[in-house]
Amino acid sequence: MKSLFIGLLIALQTIVFADVFPKAGTTAAPFLKIGAGARAVALGGNYVALANDATALYWNPAGVAGLGKISISGTHTEWFAGISHDFFALAAPLGNSQALGLELTYLNSGEIEQTTLEEQNGNGIFYKATDLALGLTYARKLTDRFSVALKGKYIRQNIYNEEAAAFAVDFGTLYDTGFKGLRIGMNMANFGSGMKMAGSDLSVVQTDPLTGAQVETALKTESWPLPIVFRVGVAMDILGREEGFILNRDNRLTLAVDGNHPNDNKETLGAGLEYMWNDFLALRAGYKGNHDTENFSFGGGLNFTLAGWGIAIDYAYAAMGDLDEVQRFTVGIAF
Repeated sequence: MKSLFIGLLIALQTIVFADVFPKAGTTAAPFLKIGAGARAVALGGNYVALANDATALYWNPAGVAGLGKISISGTHTEWFAGISHDFFALAAPLGNSQALGLELTYLNSGEIEQTTLEEQNGNGIFYKATDLALGLTYARKLTDRFSVALKGKYIRQNIYNEEAAAFAVDFGTLYDTGFKGLRIGMNMANFGSGMKMAGSDLSVVQTDPLTGAQVETALKTESWPLPIVFRVGVAMDILGREEGFILNRDNRLTLAVDGNHPNDNKETLGAGLEYMWNDFLALRAGYKGNHDTENFSFGGGLNFTLAGWGIAIDYAYAAMGDLDEVQRFTVGIAF
């Protein structure tokens, strides 16, 4: 049932968006496009200029350059059809102007029953499809207001006995203008080699209909590019304690606006609002325009100190159109 649902989902997306954008569905490793961190997702993914915790490693790695403490973050997402997505990140400062980051992204399809040409309803054998990305980031503050970062990552996709692997780099910048809390961010992600499936199941022995001889053949696979995306965004404090259009000791209201240019779909433009009361309670909402599935999102979070450690617990709800909704939970620790 799960394999049928996934197959219909892929077919539907291909039919619907083929005329809208001819490159839809033409990249490998689509799991790289699943947003990390409940805070960012609740803001509609409009986070490239706001990223200032360990999840910045996904949205804009330059955001970790200014961290004053070690930051750890873990996010669990229940995707569709029993598919789970997990993101773990660790960012550690090196002095006052540098930082290192390590991240792991893992997607698991759950069990899928194998089908063959002879047994198209399933043969009782189950397998899993898994995706993995492991990234290492170096971030540095070139001035007290301008930061840059470079990330290298290893990407792997596996389905039964076949797998594909690639290497890629991300690059990010973050500039704090010093004017009313205005920040400008830029990120280019997933620039790297293509991915091509290989494995033992691609070798097939067939019978020659004329001679009856057994002939070894091989199924041919093609190399597909990674889903490169270029993000640019701005964030500004409307209300703020030290910066902002209106100074307020207990309340902060931040507006974030991002534009995204992917190589396999339409450009998107979105905005998000984050309200923070006393650095304790956060309420968030976001919108992503011109996107095929993701539109509205909202969420909230709690920040508090426990035994000297900073704890952040965040939740996000994202409406996904005909695909229903997706919920995320993130726990962050700073020490």
